[in-house]
Amino acid sequence: MRTITILLSFLVAGLAVGWLIWFLAPQIWPQYTAETFIRVLPGTEKNSMIHLIKSDSTLELVIDRDKIQQTDWWFEGLGKTNDERLKTGLSELKRRFCAKAMRGTDLIRISMTCGDKNDAATITNEIASLFVSSQGGTNRKQIAEKLARLSDQQIRLQRDMDLAERALDDIRRRYGFADLEEHDYPHPFTVRLIRLQNEEDDCVLEAEQFQTHREVLISQPQQLLSSGKSDPNQVAELKGVELQIRLTQNRLARVREMREETQKKQDELELARAQYARSKEIRNKVRMFLDSVQAKIEDLKVFYDNPDVSGLQLVDIAPIPLHADVLPWQIPVPIAGVAGLLIGIICALLTGRTGKPKQQD
Repeated sequence: MRTITILLSFLVAGLAVGWLIWFLAPQIWPQYTAETFIRVLPGTEKNSMIHLIKSDSTLELVIDRDKIQQTDWWFEGLGKTNDERLKTGLSELKRRFCAKAMRGTDLIRISMTCGDKNDAATITNEIASLFVSSQGGTNRKQIAEKLARLSDQQIRLQRDMDLAERALDDIRRRYGFADLEEHDYPHPFTVRLIRLQNEEDDCVLEAEQFQTHREVLISQPQQLLSSGKSDPNQVAELKGVELQIRLTQNRLARVREMREETQKKQDELELARAQYARSKEIRNKVRMFLDSVQAKIEDLKVFYDNPDVSGLQLVDIAPIPLHADVLPWQIPVPIAGVAGLLIGIICALLTGRTGKPKQQD
């Protein structure tokens, strides 16, 4: 019974101490936490942003800010000299500054805890605004570098484009064709060649017909007049047929000559079109790349001027906290109660040992 009384006494005492710690801590040693939120825009990786904002390089930039060094309580309390304060500031920021992702949202919670509520809000706002602006500056620098590379590429492609256009002009000028594009309708030389080929065929048939007619006339027996002379009509008809044969042959020769000339032009046209098509394909590929580069440049220029170029948005400034932080009672009270119970157990054991009677010899 005595042991139980001791244990209960120390347990109650421990719980009471825990409650006192929980109640008096914010009044004896108040700590204030200011917080704000940064929204992570699509295309930006949240965890990498948290890693960057907590990095030494970011926190060192924060300490160098005038507003941070002008805080009356936090920075002044880091040391006696400015060098000492700057040296201690990084470790203090790491200990008191917090950045973590809000689960299920696109937000990052930024918070700072220190003994002065105004300093807590000032430091929180400086960290958030500095990080957003520095990320914007970093991204703008990267965009400017990309724009410089794309501009150089655009100049080279434009030069290639001009060379390709000149190559097309050279082909047209070399072969003497003003239009080498493919159309749904045939080229005039093609039409003329087909017409001459048809005309040549007609001339051949016509010449064969006159030749056959001549042979028929020759094979017929000559008709004699009473005077013993040949029939003049038969002779005139034969001469007329022979004349037609010569005229047709002359016409055929001329048609063939024009057809051969046109065929040469047609062959030149086909050769010119083949060369033109290859050069045009090269020109089109260069134009496609050039258009793609120009589109990228326009997109980057728009993104460069975008206020959200950092991929982050500061939701709002951190307000000055109105009340000191209060620990959840579940932390100090149970711990103090368990500590009291352990002390009670130790005391009970010691009391039990001292209370045993000594054995007689």
